[in-house]
Amino acid sequence: MEVAPFVVGIDVAASRPSVAVALRADRRALEVAAWREADEQETGDRGRLLDWLDSLQPSAVAITAAQRPRRAAGGAPPPRRADAELLRRRIAVAPAPTRAQAEAGGRRYVHTRTGWAYFKDLRQRGYETLAPGGLSGALGQAPAVLEIYPHAGFVTLLGGTPPPKSTREGLHLRALTLRRLGLHWDEYYDAASLDALMAAFTAWRVVQGLASALGDERDGCVWLPVTRHELRDTYAPLTTAGAREAVARLGSRG
Repeated sequence: MEVAPFVVGIDVAASRPSVAVALRADRRALEVAAWREADEQETGDRGRLLDWLDSLQPSAVAITAAQRPRRAAGGAPPPRRADAELLRRRIAVAPAPTRAQAEAGGRRYVHTRTGWAYFKDLRQRGYETLAPGGLSGALGQAPAVLEIYPHAGFVTLLGGTPPPKSTREGLHLRALTLRRLGLHWDEYYDAASLDALMAAFTAWRVVQGLASALGDERDGCVWLPVTRHELRDTYAPLTTAGAREAVARLGSRG
């Protein structure tokens, strides 16, 4: 019997530990197989998390951070294409900074610089960024490292913007969304764990060929857990009632 592959989602952080979750996917369910944290304040902790990740041999790893700086083009550089396409669809996103902006921004961009470090470390370990239409960890291909944006994942799956995750209702709706999509884990959840779970779910959708990407290879693609056919031109805010109705319509995907 063929063993179901692992996918991993990592919610990158700097002021708190980064959270990683591994999913083993079969045809009926998405089982949470393991959790792991890495504290940037602890020397070598990120490396230990990546060693754990390598031991799983995942098909894809999704990171909740920009994979590289925005290119500097003199004057005020425009947003990356991926960020511009999200904003055009009314999906709020903080555009990736240039390297100079991140270095000058101090603590404001610590999270961003940590994300770049994760992508660099994973590429050095043999993971490759995936181009739209590519295969992830299949047929001899290298495992993929993906840039994802959890907020955009929830918005595109629900068809609109749910209440913010800073509210109790917003968190609860995100947990309901993931459970409705077939993810199973214990009852605990917070914003970081839900974002890590959305990252892992998006990685699974990529492996299944049921995801789409915005952006380009030069500046970096952001992967979404919906197909190009399902991707809408624009997304409006959802009321709490509207978000609950959207969750109920989701059913189990895949």
